Amino acid sequence: MVSYFLFFYVIILFGARYISSHYAGRLRQHAVLYELTWLCNSTLLIGCLSFGGFEKLSNEYFGGYATWIFRRRPLVATSFCVAVSIDQVMWYVDLAVWLISGHFPIGVTKYLTWKQTLWIDRLTCTHHLWTIPLFIFGANNLSVDSYLLSIQLVVVHVMLSRWLTPQCIEKTGDDKFRIEDDNSRSDAKKKDPTRYRYLNVNLSHELWKDITLGFLQISDDNPPAITYLSRLLWRWQLFNFLTFVGILIPVSK
Repeated sequence: MVSYFLFFYVIILFGARYISSHYAGRLRQHAVLYELTWLCNSTLLIGCLSFGGFEKLSNEYFGGYATWIFRRRPLVATSFCVAVSIDQVMWYVDLAVWLISGHFPIGVTKYLTWKQTLWIDRLTCTHHLWTIPLFIFGANNLSVDSYLLSIQLVVVHVMLSRWLTPQCIEKTGDDKFRIEDDNSRSDAKKKDPTRYRYLNVNLSHELWKDITLGFLQISDDNPPAITYLSRLLWRWQLFNFLTFVGILIPVSK
């Protein structure tokens, strides 16, 4: 059941965002595939494959490698869940406080109010609210191995994003685009969704720009890439560990 739900949700999310890009201009088309590589999005896809909902069908009609791909692997699913756990918890806090006070205390969900954020993006971001409970329900167990594997998942996603995705995309002319560091862009361009799109996939280039909490600032001094990534990764793993021990383990019992 969980596999089928995730399958249809992933089709809607990926399909709606990609189709909408054809009506939002070339800039959006360039950006949408990058944005679909966020860890929270790949978690949905891997969860769909790892909960075993298609195992019987693959055995019956395909066999071979298909059976291996679609076999039930709850450890893989829960590892992805742990990898995004601190982000999901911050979503809960941000949205709860915003509903009460109209203020985002952390800033991870503030992008929903940006001009560059399309209505279809807002409609297809609900998975941040139900990924943790759905994955825990589907797996029926959570082990230390889930956290250990999540460490590797976070590192791989961040490193690949740093290597393969830009920090931002700017439209410089008809069908011409420039990929540069966000620090070089003016505030005016940042507010124009037809000419500028902020990406920073998996925080691989800098701390998310809406997060202003002092103790989280790790990129204000424009450190070298290796320094920034080291700061990011050990903090991400630490916060995931605290979430794993303090929230996920108690909830899963």
